[in-house]
Amino acid sequence: MGETGLGFVKRDVGAKQEEDKGIIDFRLYTNDGTVESLRLLIDLKNIVSKQLPKMPKEYITRLMLDRNHSSMMIVKKTPARSKVIGGVVYRPFEHGKFAEIAFLAITSTEQVKGYGTRLMNKLKSHLQKQSIRFMLTYADNNAIGYFKKQGFSTVTRMPKHLWYGYIKDYDSGTLMDCQLNPEIDYENISSDLKRQKAALLNAVCQLYHLNIQKGLPFPPNKAKKFAFEDVKGLKESGWTLEEYKQSMRQEEKEPFYKQCKKILKAIGENSASWPFKKPVNTRDAPDYKEIVRCPMDLETVERKLEERVWYKSKAAFAKDLMLIASNAKAYNQPDTIYYKCAESIEECIKENLERLQEPSSLELQTLQIP
Repeated sequence: MGETGLGFVKRDVGAKQEEDKGIIDFRLYTNDGTVESLRLLIDLKNIVSKQLPKMPKEYITRLMLDRNHSSMMIVKKTPARSKVIGGVVYRPFEHGKFAEIAFLAITSTEQVKGYGTRLMNKLKSHLQKQSIRFMLTYADNNAIGYFKKQGFSTVTRMPKHLWYGYIKDYDSGTLMDCQLNPEIDYENISSDLKRQKAALLNAVCQLYHLNIQKGLPFPPNKAKKFAFEDVKGLKESGWTLEEYKQSMRQEEKEPFYKQCKKILKAIGENSASWPFKKPVNTRDAPDYKEIVRCPMDLETVERKLEERVWYKSKAAFAKDLMLIASNAKAYNQPDTIYYKCAESIEECIKENLERLQEPSSLELQTLQIP
């Protein structure tokens, strides 16, 4: 879901209040040839062109008038007339249950009012009803922050075979995706989050008042050690002595996830890692999957690590990393550059794995089997 703190709630709820009062309206248009749709599409095209000056105007116009694309617009009522103040242009791909976002822009005089957040939530709700499961977009450096706040990630979770070849690849952009959760009511997400926060705080307050323990007696000017059993509240809250000791050790130990992130970074910075950063393109190697039964690459390892469910041990993480090298050695001849890179990266992986420590029992409690 991305950022779900108070900032997210305030941005969405402000625009939602305007929507409820009828000040703004969200409308969906495609190029159906009518005067109204063409007028509003051109208005949105002008906003997009102004906010994205490096994008060719002819390209923007062609996509917006393409009948495979749809536009969700924000229309604001003014004393003179209703006018378009922003919108998002997207193309749905029903076969893969995903939609590609082509453009998203808000006119400069209406920015920082939560309209962008509300627009994205309205789009998510609409796509959710169309059984769309993922949204994809290529974001430039200025837009990555916005899309991250809306639940998008640079570590793509959508299977590549569902979108590869269907959307245009932009060298200057970063591919990001967002997975839609069918259980979330995106149109009312801000009010749902406020209710969840209130319920959580209420539960915490009740526990706090019900379990106030008497303070420990400290002799004046003297240091005193207390046994685990002497600290009232530890046992009552479910702690055991072993878990307590483990937590104290854990404070001095770096979390397993962060250890793995550092190792991936070190491997990715190795000069021999370039052939293994992304999945092998079967167009370049048509027989690859006939020889390699379990393909693996650094991008896939990073995605699995971010999902926090696949790597529950050092062995599981090491297995995927070593698979990258063994696959390359199995497919390529020893005299090729790919085989030599595999040997180098294999040594790099082994060296980095030596310092990896197993996750603690407390960390394992937060993991679930996929």
